[in-house]
Amino acid sequence: MSANFLSLPSELRNNIYEQLLVLQEPVACPTHPWFGQSQLRALTPGLLRANKTVHLEASSILYAQNRFDFTMCTSEDVTSFLDQIGRNNASYILYTCVDFPKFHYLDLHDVTLEDDSVRILAKIQSDCTRLGTLTTSLHSTNAMEVKLDALDYPKVVGEALALVDARFRAISSLQEIIVEVYEDGPSDHIRREMKNRGWTISTTEYVEESDFDRSFSDIQDDYYRYDDDSGGGGDDYDIDDDSDFWRRAGD
Repeated sequence: MSANFLSLPSELRNNIYEQLLVLQEPVACPTHPWFGQSQLRALTPGLLRANKTVHLEASSILYAQNRFDFTMCTSEDVTSFLDQIGRNNASYILYTCVDFPKFHYLDLHDVTLEDDSVRILAKIQSDCTRLGTLTTSLHSTNAMEVKLDALDYPKVVGEALALVDARFRAISSLQEIIVEVYEDGPSDHIRREMKNRGWTISTTEYVEESDFDRSFSDIQDDYYRYDDDSGGGGDDYDIDDDSDFWRRAGD
């Protein structure tokens, strides 16, 4: 890409960047178990090496128009990724998906979140200063509903969701909080509490797994195994390639 490309109207250049750098599916953090070489290649890493002007223009499109998936990642994973791309690029991110924050204690007047969940939201708050939409993943949100419903204590439910809402709202740029849930959830009361806090509820029909039965308790167990059993990436996963790409895409 030489001066001939830069002589094109900016609208046309942006359209080209979008075609090459914006994916239909969410972009996974490099340590995410779903991240593989196919996604990396789809991001056309060579474009970012063209020249400084193209790098700056393309980076704003890459980060602002893709949806970034931080589910099934630890706070160390999220911190490493955001530090690698740099605060300037992180500030372009408008949309991210995270696991619903995990609770450490769920006692009346003593509701606390796990430290890792707190650190993830704090890092997003610090670096993603233009974030407009935050979505919580389906399985983690459902597991939270099952856990709170099992308490059979509405006051604790209200206190727990108020704590999470306060953490979300600390991200001052946030305009929409979307919680993905199954249509037939365990509790109407929990759904009402979510709506009362201004969260958007996105429902999905529950489909029984074909190879084995999964109960709500199974899904709840998954929620607490993410950090331990996430495993590696795709078949051809190569962390060196990932690292090179995000370093090129960084500041």
